[in-house]
Amino acid sequence: MASRDYFKGKRIAVIGLGIHGEMVEDVKYLIKAGAWVSIYDLKSEARLKNHLIFLRSIGLANYVCGSIPAEDLLDMDMIILSHEYPRDSSFLKEVYGNNQASNISDQLSTEKSESEIKVVDKERNKVIVVEYPETLFFRLAPPITLIGVIGCCGKSTVISILGPILEKVCKEYETQDLFILDPESSDGILAHLRKVKSGDIVLMRIVDLILPELNTLRISPHVAIFTSIPSKNSYISSPFEILAYQTYNNYIVASDEIIDATRAMKFQPKAKMLRTKSSLIPADWGFSGSGIHDRSNAALALQTAQIFKADEDTARNVFSKWRSLKGRLELVKKVKGIEFYNDTMSITPDATLVGIMALSKDRNIVLIFGGADVGHDYRTLYIELPRYVHTLINIPGSGTLRQRAILQEVGGLTIYSAPNIEEAVRSALDHAKKGDRVLFSPGFGAGGADGSKIERGERFVRAVRGI
Repeated sequence: MASRDYFKGKRIAVIGLGIHGEMVEDVKYLIKAGAWVSIYDLKSEARLKNHLIFLRSIGLANYVCGSIPAEDLLDMDMIILSHEYPRDSSFLKEVYGNNQASNISDQLSTEKSESEIKVVDKERNKVIVVEYPETLFFRLAPPITLIGVIGCCGKSTVISILGPILEKVCKEYETQDLFILDPESSDGILAHLRKVKSGDIVLMRIVDLILPELNTLRISPHVAIFTSIPSKNSYISSPFEILAYQTYNNYIVASDEIIDATRAMKFQPKAKMLRTKSSLIPADWGFSGSGIHDRSNAALALQTAQIFKADEDTARNVFSKWRSLKGRLELVKKVKGIEFYNDTMSITPDATLVGIMALSKDRNIVLIFGGADVGHDYRTLYIELPRYVHTLINIPGSGTLRQRAILQEVGGLTIYSAPNIEEAVRSALDHAKKGDRVLFSPGFGAGGADGSKIERGERFVRAVRGI
């Protein structure tokens, strides 16, 4: 069955359009495939207005903003969650109760005896499928080669380098195409089902939320690229459980540290393990990465490109033209000998730790830190902070509030609080000295006045440029 036929006539609830409307392209695909689509989002109608006007113009059946009525969902055939909403969201309780009742009904509806099979006439509740775009994509996609980029930070950097190289490789083969699955892209996930065919390459940025989902589906990347050890929130028993279904002709691409960690944890992968070093990148390629973190991630991309027989000229051309990504240890401005860096994409303690380790020289970091609670464990970060940071400035958020008492007990650094990002920048300038680096690496999610990681990063950049 073609994927479009699978959706035809189904009543589908899409929960959340994404922070920046990342789900719009998928909703468009579902509508064009003949699905009866309803959107539910806790954001206001005013905030979603432009997206809703467009989707209504192409056939959106219904939308509800500001609430997600649980009873509405019981009328659906399928529920597709954006990454803003976890599977244990309260509005899904009745759906799961319905599905459990349906399973019990199915068990009771057939009674077997030696002489006959008697079907009991019972009214059954239907099972309502609950999926993320990625899980649904892999259920419906033809056999593909999956390259998964995994880790707490650096995934986008790897994809931004590896993607253009693989596109060139695929063009040379002509019969093979490259598709990039990124939940923060406006290209959608399900929308790629329109064109993906057997044998194509899928390069996927695998976020923490989706790692256990793939494990449940018994899917492992054919090529697994590790930028770091996955965060504790992304696995059940082992940070390397995503590799459980690899085979002997698959690959793991990672640094010495990560490959050594697999052995220390007594994990025995079946795949070939390829170690990378930043020295893998030739000095005469003109790579403009801003530090060891960029070079390490670029080495991962180059090692992977070599698996797919990318020629040296193609790789050299991509590396020479590459520039650091915005919001990822991005140097914004130098003021009075003090450098200001934007690392707004940091939403985990692991990512913040990578940032301070990459930039710190003799504890010259003033860290702007804090935001919305995302449920991570910050203990390791707090132990390491005094080694790299001399001053920390908290900004508001539910996560900041939850961690405040614990953070105050950390010795060896001075801690201040600021009411907003703008005041935090001014305070950082006051408490920094020539040669210091001010790093905005929140380590938490965005919330409140900062609607997204991008928006809070833009606020930080404007504040720095205004001083």
